[in-house]
Amino acid sequence: MKANELRHQYLGFFEERGHERIPSSSLVPNDPTLLFTAAGMVQFKDLFWGRGTVSFSRAVTCQKCFRTTDIENVGRTAYHHTFFEMLGNFSFGAYFKEGAIDLAWEFLTKELMIPTERLSVSVYEEDNEAYEIWNDRIGIPAQRISRLGKRHNWWGPVGDGGPCGPDSEIFFDGGEDRACGPDCRGVACDCDRFSEIWNLVFMQYDAQADGTLLPLSRKNIDTGMGLERTSAVLQGVSTNFEIDSFRGLLEAIEAATPRGLQDRIAVQHRNTVADHVRGVLFLVADGVLPGNEGRGYVARRILRRAVRAGEHLELPEGTLARLVEPIVAAMGPSYPEIVQASEVAERVIGREESVFRRTLREGERRLEKLIATQVDDDEKRRVLPGGAVFELHDTYGFPVEMVREIAADAGFSLDDVGYREALARQRDRSRRDTKRSHHEASRNAAESDGVAGEGWHERTTFVGYEKLATESEILWTHPEGEHLRIVFEETPFYAESGGQVSDQGEVRTVAGSATGCVLGVRKNASGAFEHLVLVEKGRFSVGDRCILRVNRERRRRIERNHTATHLLHQALRQVVGEHVVQAGSVVGAEELRFDFSHFEPLSSEQIAQVEDEVNAAIWADHAVETLELSLEDALASGAMAHFAEEYRGKDRVRVLSVGDYSKELCGGTHVRRSGEIGMVLITGEESVAAGTRRIRAVTSSGVVSVQRSRFQRLADLEASLGEDPLESVARLRADRRALTEQVARLNEMFLLQETEKMADRAERRSGRAVLIDRVDRSAEELKRMADLLEERLRPAIVVLVGVVGDRGVVVCKKSAGIDGFHAGNLIRSLSKMLGGGGGGNDLFGQGGGGNISAIDEIVAAATETLRGLET
Repeated sequence: MKANELRHQYLGFFEERGHERIPSSSLVPNDPTLLFTAAGMVQFKDLFWGRGTVSFSRAVTCQKCFRTTDIENVGRTAYHHTFFEMLGNFSFGAYFKEGAIDLAWEFLTKELMIPTERLSVSVYEEDNEAYEIWNDRIGIPAQRISRLGKRHNWWGPVGDGGPCGPDSEIFFDGGEDRACGPDCRGVACDCDRFSEIWNLVFMQYDAQADGTLLPLSRKNIDTGMGLERTSAVLQGVSTNFEIDSFRGLLEAIEAATPRGLQDRIAVQHRNTVADHVRGVLFLVADGVLPGNEGRGYVARRILRRAVRAGEHLELPEGTLARLVEPIVAAMGPSYPEIVQASEVAERVIGREESVFRRTLREGERRLEKLIATQVDDDEKRRVLPGGAVFELHDTYGFPVEMVREIAADAGFSLDDVGYREALARQRDRSRRDTKRSHHEASRNAAESDGVAGEGWHERTTFVGYEKLATESEILWTHPEGEHLRIVFEETPFYAESGGQVSDQGEVRTVAGSATGCVLGVRKNASGAFEHLVLVEKGRFSVGDRCILRVNRERRRRIERNHTATHLLHQALRQVVGEHVVQAGSVVGAEELRFDFSHFEPLSSEQIAQVEDEVNAAIWADHAVETLELSLEDALASGAMAHFAEEYRGKDRVRVLSVGDYSKELCGGTHVRRSGEIGMVLITGEESVAAGTRRIRAVTSSGVVSVQRSRFQRLADLEASLGEDPLESVARLRADRRALTEQVARLNEMFLLQETEKMADRAERRSGRAVLIDRVDRSAEELKRMADLLEERLRPAIVVLVGVVGDRGVVVCKKSAGIDGFHAGNLIRSLSKMLGGGGGGNDLFGQGGGGNISAIDEIVAAATETLRGLET
C-alpha cells in the first residue's frame, strides 16, 4: 500500500465512523509557547484543555509535523525525521479506552490486513483497564502485552499541570532476525525488531501543581500513527526512507552522486539530504525562511546539515535546489501549498547552499586541523577547547552544533564551559565598546514599551480615532528635565506603539493660564498615556481642565504612511510570494519603513511591480473600514495577524480592511479611503538581518519632495556633464581605466628599474643570493619586488622591509630547493618586533605592525638570521 493510499484509507475509515475530517494545520502553530506543530493534537489543544467549543466530538486528521529533538539522529536511524506526517483520530468525550482500542484494532487487522500475531502492545504498568481490554476483549495473549512505566507509557502534562494520562502503544514485530540479540527487551528495546506504529493517549487526569491527579470531567482520546513508519511496515521495507514517497527523491540524489553509495555512511548522508530538503520545502511553504533565530534558525540549521551531507556525497553545487521537484511530484497532490512554494524554496535552498559551501569547506578544514592537534589516547581527555570552538563560530561562521556533530564522529566532545566563557568575554567587550549607545537604546526602548514603572496606574481613554481635539482633566504630572509628563483622563493623542510614532500637538488650560507643546506620547504598563510637554507659559496642575489638540497635518501624513504599509505588505505577498511576512515597521510623518521576511534583494523589476500594485490599490479609492471583534472572530475572518500573541488576552481587537485588498489586525490610525494616500514611491530596499529585508517609502507630498530633489540633482548633472550624463560618466570611467592601466605600466617599469639596481647589492653565500634591503613602498609593491628579485637572483632569499604611513611592512621570498629556512617563520618573528603579526609558508611570508622605530633592528635581525644559515 502506497503512502497516499494509507492516508486516504485512514481518513475515510474514521470519517465513515462519525469523525469530522479536519485539514492539517500549519507547521507554525497559532501558539506562542510552541516553536512548531509537533503532533496532531496541537490544533485541538484548547479543546483538550477545556477551552472553546466545536460542533463535533470526534475528529480525524493527517497532520504535518516538524520535530527538532533528534535532528542529529536523522539519517543515522531507520525512523527519525524532522518533517513527517501523523495520522490521528481524536475524541472529545465521545468514546474512551474501549472505543479507541476497538477502532485501532479494526483498522490495523481488518482494513490494513496486518496479521494479528505480528502485533504487540504496551500499556502503563498501573493501567489495568487498558490491559484487560487488550487481553480479554481483543484477545492479545499476555506474553505480547508489556506493562511499562511512565517513561514509556504516560503522556503529559505540558508544564506544571493540566491534562495527562496513560497511553498504549501498538508495535509491529519485524521478526527475530531484526532483534539486537538474545537479550532483546521486546517492545521496550530500541533495536529494529519492534516498530511503534500507533500511540493511543487516554487523557483522563488533570495534574495539579503539587503532583496530585484529579479526574477530568470529560475524558478525551488523542492518537498518533506515523504515516511513514506504517507505510514502511505495509511495504515490507526496513527503513522509512525506502517507502514510495521517498523513492523519486532518493533516485534523484543517487543520480547526482558521482561515485554512488559506496558504504553505509554514504546511505546515511543520502537520507539526511532527503529528509532535510523535504523539511525545508514544507517550512518555506508555511512561511518559515532560514534565519538566525527561532524557526528560521532551525530551517537554516537543517539546510546546512543537508549541504554538509551533500558535500560528503560530492553532489554538484545546485543539486539540493533541484531536489524540490521530485518532492513536489510525490507529495504535491496532497499538499498543494508546496506546489505554490516550490519556486521560492528552490531559490532559498540554492542561495543558502551557495553561501554556506564556502563557510563549510573552510570551517571543516580548520576543525580537522584542530582535532589533529588534540589527539589523546585517553578518551576522557578528548575534548576540544572552548576558546578554539568559539573562534570557529565567531570568526569563521561555523555553526557550533555542526562542530559538535563532527567532533562526536571523531570521538571528541566540546568544552562547553570554555565556550560559554569565551562567548561571555566577547559579549563583555561588545558591551564596553557600545556602552553609551547601549544604555541610551535601552532607556529609549523601556520608555517606548511603557515599562518605566513609576507613574499613573489607570488606563487613559483614547478618543483619537474619532477626533483630534478634546477637553480633559489632568490626573497626574511629573517633571522630567525641562519637560513635564502629564496624564489626562482622555486624549486624542496616539501613543507610540505598533511601529507608529506618537502624535504631536498642543495643550492649554481652558482658562488660558498655561500652554505647552506635546512633543511625544508613551503608554506605560498600566495603559496610561504619558504626554511629554514642553511648557511655554504658566503652570499645569492636577485637576486642571485642558484643551488637547493634535497637529492635524502631521497626523494625516502618518495615517497615509500607515495605511500604505498595509497595502505594501499585501503587494509584496502578491509579487514576491506568500512567504513574505511582516517583521516590523516604523511609520513616521516623513517616511515609512517596512521590514519583511525574504532571503534575497528585490530586483528593480520586482520593486516596480510592488509600486504599481500599491498605487493601483490607492487609485482604486477603496473604503478603509475598521471593525472591533474578538481575536478568534478576527482570525476566522481572514485577517492577517503575524503578531497575534500581542493581542492575546484582549477582549476586542481592531481589524482594518482596505476594500477587499487587505485585511489585518491593527490598532493604529489610518485614512478613510485609500485614495487619500495619493501615491507611494519606494526610495530604498536593503538588508537588515539574515532573511529580513527593509523597504523605505514615501507617500503623497513626500513623493513630490523626493522627485523634486531627484530632478534637481539631474539638472545639476546635466549642467556639469552635458545633456546625457550617463554617456559622459561612461566616457570618464573609460578615461580613468586607461589612465589607471598607464600608471600601472609605468609603476611596473619603475619597479623593474629599481630591482635591477637592488640586485647588484645582493650577496652570494653558499651558492645562493641573499638580499636584505629597506624600500618604503606599499605591501603589494614589496611583494612584487620580492618576486622580481627572486626570479632575477635565483636561487635566492630576499627580505624587504619598508614603512608605509605609520605602519611597517616586511616580506620574504625564497627560491624552491633551499633547505633549512622557512620564510613564514622568519616573518612571524620579525613581525613581533614591529608589534604586529604575520606568517606564511615555506617559500613566502608577509607581516607588519605599528612599531616603525624597530625597522633598523628588523634589518639587523634578518641579516643575523640569514648569516646563521651559512653554518
